[in-house]
Amino acid sequence: MNRKFGISVCAGLILFMLTGCWNYREMNDLSLALAEGVDKVPGKKEYRFSFQLVNAQEIAGLKAAGNTPVVVYSGTGKTLLEAVRKASKLVPRRITGQHLRVLVIGEELAKESIGEVFDLMERDPEPRMTTRVFIAKRTTAESILRTVTPLELIPANALLGKLKVSGKVLGEGFETEITDIIRGLMSKEKSTVISGIKLTGSIQTGQGVNNLKRTTPPSQLLASGMALFKDGKLAGWANGDAARGITWLNNKIKSTVVNVDCEDISDAVAIELLHSKIKLNARLAGERPEMNIHIHQVGFIEEAMCSVDLSKSATIRDFEQKWNEETSRIVLAGVKKAQELKTDVVGFGEALERSNPKVWKTMEEDWANIFPSCKVEIEVDSSIRRTGMVARPYMFKEKQPEPKQ
Repeated sequence: MNRKFGISVCAGLILFMLTGCWNYREMNDLSLALAEGVDKVPGKKEYRFSFQLVNAQEIAGLKAAGNTPVVVYSGTGKTLLEAVRKASKLVPRRITGQHLRVLVIGEELAKESIGEVFDLMERDPEPRMTTRVFIAKRTTAESILRTVTPLELIPANALLGKLKVSGKVLGEGFETEITDIIRGLMSKEKSTVISGIKLTGSIQTGQGVNNLKRTTPPSQLLASGMALFKDGKLAGWANGDAARGITWLNNKIKSTVVNVDCEDISDAVAIELLHSKIKLNARLAGERPEMNIHIHQVGFIEEAMCSVDLSKSATIRDFEQKWNEETSRIVLAGVKKAQELKTDVVGFGEALERSNPKVWKTMEEDWANIFPSCKVEIEVDSSIRRTGMVARPYMFKEKQPEPKQ
């Protein structure tokens, strides 16, 4: 009896394990969404949801007919899920978001609120929480997804590549994932920062294969600025030095180029950043908090367009001091932009909470009004390690001693 019971249990366990593929789906029945876009329908209380799907035949080169490498389907609805379903019914295969790489949100929707978008993303088990997020600057998410790009066949990959390159060479933006934004929306101020993407040229031209057939594409996608959010709504944009300063303050700067003056020539020496580390400390000065920002950075001189001898240590010290001043100016531009928009995307509140939790509790409720008036001190410690293969520029001229009287 015990033997029969044991055999029955084993048989049941084996049958249970064999049910692991009960909900399998064949690849031939799926359409892969690598990018999604969400917009607000103008003049209506409706959403427009767009999918960028891979055109597998064009990517694989099988039966290629010179069509676009991706196909975009869109649908509208009073809720995001309704818009998703209406877009899905246009596709002959089931759309899967398990390989989603990019989420683009239109600027008009961002001005109203992005909370509902991430509520859907967090509830849905398919999208990856590491999906990168962009804000479509002065355009719609749908127009961004419909633009085909050279070099990268799949526009979603081009978006990621351009953001990575922009972050590495200029530092005017950084990658933000769905988890980063959800964490920011769960904070007291619901503040966060998201990289922007801009479309240049004609929207119609960018949607066709003719955009790929010229040495200079008529329509291009560019990583542009940082979108600053307050209470889950777009408060404004940080561009140029302000965007670079916010990247610095978030300790996301990987590399950048800072130009400094040389003798009487403005911006004659280019210093490339190799490594940077930032520390943010808060203290109470009277009744107002005061922030101290300390930056330690290492770099090398990449270019010198003046007559200067870089083999002298005194010259290097002089350029380090100029680099300190220019870095302080850039970081301060980021602070001022955040204070102007009254959104603490630079972490001053967190620094105050760490250093003085009791004081933070008294200021937490009114922090949006206190933050813009915080005094900021910036200390920069720079070290130039290398000057390249040439110590003296080709235009270097030895200074002749003054003749004796």
